[in-house]
Amino acid sequence: MRAQLLHLSGPYRGTTHTHPQTQVTLGTAADSTVRFAPGGSVTRRHAEIEFVEPECNFHLRAIDGPVFVNGRQIQEVILEPDDLFEVGIGGPKLRFRIHYEPGAVCKPVRQMLSDAVEVRGVSGLVAAGRSLKSDLLRHSSLIVKLVACVLIAALAFWSAYLGGAIGTKRTARSHEALRRQQREAITAELSAIHDQLRRQLEDFRREEAGHASRTELESLKADLARRAEVVDSLVARNDSLRRVLDDYSRGVCLVYGMYTFRLPTASEPVQVLASDGSPLQLEYFGSGFLVSSEGVVLTNRHVAEPWWNNGAVADLVEQGLIPIFVRLMAYFPNLRPTAIDPATVRVSAEGVDLAVLYVPPESVKGVPVLPLFAGDVRGFRGSRVILVGYPTGLNAVLARTEREVVDEILAAVNDTESLLAALSDRLLIAPVITQGSLNHVLDRRLIYDAETTSGGSGGPVFGPDGTVIGVNFAVTRDFGGSNFGVPIQYASTLLREP
Repeated sequence: MRAQLLHLSGPYRGTTHTHPQTQVTLGTAADSTVRFAPGGSVTRRHAEIEFVEPECNFHLRAIDGPVFVNGRQIQEVILEPDDLFEVGIGGPKLRFRIHYEPGAVCKPVRQMLSDAVEVRGVSGLVAAGRSLKSDLLRHSSLIVKLVACVLIAALAFWSAYLGGAIGTKRTARSHEALRRQQREAITAELSAIHDQLRRQLEDFRREEAGHASRTELESLKADLARRAEVVDSLVARNDSLRRVLDDYSRGVCLVYGMYTFRLPTASEPVQVLASDGSPLQLEYFGSGFLVSSEGVVLTNRHVAEPWWNNGAVADLVEQGLIPIFVRLMAYFPNLRPTAIDPATVRVSAEGVDLAVLYVPPESVKGVPVLPLFAGDVRGFRGSRVILVGYPTGLNAVLARTEREVVDEILAAVNDTESLLAALSDRLLIAPVITQGSLNHVLDRRLIYDAETTSGGSGGPVFGPDGTVIGVNFAVTRDFGGSNFGVPIQYASTLLREP
């Protein structure tokens, strides 16, 4: 297997290069496998693609610069055929493909099956079987070969068994025994898959679980207070931004979701369980904002569908698990929690990270509808912008609450939802407001240094005139650096769709 790169832009645009190396480096350094000219957005040692033979996968890693795969910034990701990745902000775009040589291992099973189907269409079933057998023996990894051997042995066993059964009297009893054995085999297989998926989900939940420590909350509280002083100073000089602080911030909600996965079977989906026997459920936070008095909330697609482009759970989806919401809620400042029907989710048809949710109109009476900018956002480049949302999710809310109140609340609750309800009852849920400069305006991306982090996704980006010019969608780590928003014109298109 070799990495094959189709250059869509940059100095090599229009060309396809196949690289025999197991490690392909991209950068401006003289020893780079794919060398770009200095002076652009590409650094000396920007990224690398490495073939990991035991996994039969190509890993793309960002080293000294930002890398975007299918529109989202990554640190490391397993590349799939036809993935589109961008080296640097506004840098060269490349399409990833895999070149299979004769005798190469790790040819995907789905490709083997596809080739066999094509052979069958021309040369018949026998030739297709020979093609699949040849691929399994010559082009598959050791694991696939072992699995194939087991399947072939099982098939031979069942063929012999069935052949013997056909040669004897077919009684109802023998049929029932065969069906029972088949059911037991299927049940054992599903049980093994179920256990494997449960372990993966438990690992993911352990990584995501937990709130910040007391020390971390105190540090975050001081940091948020310092940023609030900067915002107050900026707002004092701008009447339009003062309205954002005093009024429009009430139209920005905290989105809380809990979802799980179900394993599909021949009859009903099977719930994936944790080690203690309880349903395994994953929680997350995001932001959104009201754009219509009819209850339309604008947010990111990865907030409305948290498994979308989510590398942490991508393997689970690929293995056939069905993601299902357990809970999806919106928390507007000074209002009671509002349930969101997941069936109302609509995502952008333009491939950008945008979606709309619907809440009952009566639940948001009195909530301000945020104004959307209708002009050319490029005119705001270099201006100050304000970002409103819920970075760090609950941690920012807890950090701004008096310590005695936090201790009282935490002593009385036993899960995230009851904690949110207690904070909502005390009118303590309110967004974080940060400011920065709009540094770049690209066709599908705004780039600014207004600080945010996980949980701030889906929040509005206000321009200096007090209207929403973008929707925050991607962040760099550690609440800093360059962050990204979807230009508001894409939201306008989504809102016009039926």
